Amino acid sequence: MTAILWFGCKPGIPDDIIKPDQMEKILYDMHIVDGYLSSIYVVDSAKKVAAAYYKGIYKKFGTDSAQYNKSLLWYNTNPVQLEALYKNVQKMLDKQKKGTALADLMIKKKQFKADSLVIAKKFKADSLAIRKKMKPDSLSKVKAVAAIAKKKKEADSLINIKKAGMVNTVPTPVAVP
Repeated sequence: MTAILWFGCKPGIPDDIIKPDQMEKILYDMHIVDGYLSSIYVVDSAKKVAAAYYKGIYKKFGTDSAQYNKSLLWYNTNPVQLEALYKNVQKMLDKQKKGTALADLMIKKKQFKADSLVIAKKFKADSLAIRKKMKPDSLSKVKAVAAIAKKKKEADSLINIKKAGMVNTVPTPVAVP
């Protein structure tokens, strides 16, 4: 009999509080929106946009601002549950960050490849133009070879500068505790 009373009175999450799995998803979306809003420089514009985003999140999860605020207050007064929530939210945000960094890297690689092709085509065109102007005598050939070598060095230098920029943007792995 005592066991039944003990389990029946066990403190848990009240029925009118958003359950942890759904609250994690809501908080994740809220943090994504907050991050976006922080990038809007005009405060009034951010405020205008914010309401629509938050309403969309509430609608997506079948809740409203009152229930969300009540739930957030409950989780704030229950730090163990709040910490568990935020560990999962942090994992989701880290995963998103890694995905974004990877997408950025792929875009930069594609741009690097395109830029490298442009540089290579220009070098080839410049080299051909130098060869066309070259006269059959040996002095002219030496000058042409030197000019082509100079152009190649310039092209290689441009490619290396772009490559160095790519290396600096490679995302560093984030340790997830």
